[in-house]
Amino acid sequence: MLKFEPFIKDYAWGSREALASLAGRAPSEEPEAELWVGAHEAGPGTFDQGGRRCGLDEHIASDHAHHLGARSRERFGDRLPFLLKILAADKALSIQAHPDASRAASAPEGTYSDAWPKPEAWIPLVESEAFAGSLPFAQVQERLRALGLVSLEAMIDAARGTERPEHALLSMILTLETERQGPFVQEVVAALESVVKTIEDDAEARALRTVLTVHEQFPGDIGVVVLLTMQHHLMTPGRSYFIGAGVLHSFVRGTSVEILANSDNVVRGGLTPKKVDVAELLAIVDVSTPVTADEPRRPQPGMARYHSEVPHFALWELRPESEPLDVPAHGAPGLLLALDAPVSVECADERLVLGPLECAWWPAGDPPARVTGERGARLFVATLNDE
Repeated sequence: MLKFEPFIKDYAWGSREALASLAGRAPSEEPEAELWVGAHEAGPGTFDQGGRRCGLDEHIASDHAHHLGARSRERFGDRLPFLLKILAADKALSIQAHPDASRAASAPEGTYSDAWPKPEAWIPLVESEAFAGSLPFAQVQERLRALGLVSLEAMIDAARGTERPEHALLSMILTLETERQGPFVQEVVAALESVVKTIEDDAEARALRTVLTVHEQFPGDIGVVVLLTMQHHLMTPGRSYFIGAGVLHSFVRGTSVEILANSDNVVRGGLTPKKVDVAELLAIVDVSTPVTADEPRRPQPGMARYHSEVPHFALWELRPESEPLDVPAHGAPGLLLALDAPVSVECADERLVLGPLECAWWPAGDPPARVTGERGARLFVATLNDE
């Protein structure tokens, strides 16, 4: 086992308080958006080795057989297949989607940074909010027609006669001429501000108010209109939300654990100053797969396994306050992240104590481990999905 320091990304949408609060320290001067726990080359965890900082990716490369194990190497080669993060958002993230493995490998050169897919799942730590997944066309049609705009009516009518109306409507919104986008968004927002006051359905009113909040952050951005075609989620702790290849999503606010394949491949469609690639987004987008709130499986007291639909990752949450628990990753690589109160991880004659927001690497070749903890302690364990 090896204790290491995670990598913090300082994107502008991040929070100055969320990660600091989890770690029990003062707020940061700059936004802290993502805590990366893993071996991705764009932000590997690091540790001191003989007076120099060593990356976890470099450490794993020193002995792939021991660190990754046969099961992982047979499936994924000499790359750790998963990455663990914490998202801490005060502003909305971009509207985006991720490619599957085939598209990541076959897309034009320069489109993606690697040949890996990037499925992911969110496990919120506090009440959080997101748009994820496309709404069925009938629901989008009802929502947009309520705004009473001729421009939207024309789009709806044109999309309705196509084979994939959800995709056709999304395409019409995203490919609107650049000079028309700002006035179009303002027209939609003005209608939305009027209509939202009359809506009796609490969930629908909440979704539309959130769209208006995002518009305050990104005034005139065409992505604001795209949000009206997407599922809104008010996410509560204790459940997970799986995001598969091509599924549109935008994490709006809150703090969440995120487990994902070890890739940084992303295509953006709006709500960002970064590169937007509408053509590639429309090529990979999945407008038919809904995003659901999934309850974890609980094989024994103090242990929860979150939903995963891919072999790249599984995420466990251990609460060892009442009795010791076995770490469920023996024979496979594991990333360990502690929250709330210190935990003690024992593996043969090794013992690591992890405080809040501290993390450790558990090689596949290490013996079985057990974890104990103080009242309220939590340990997230990322490993392979063997089911």
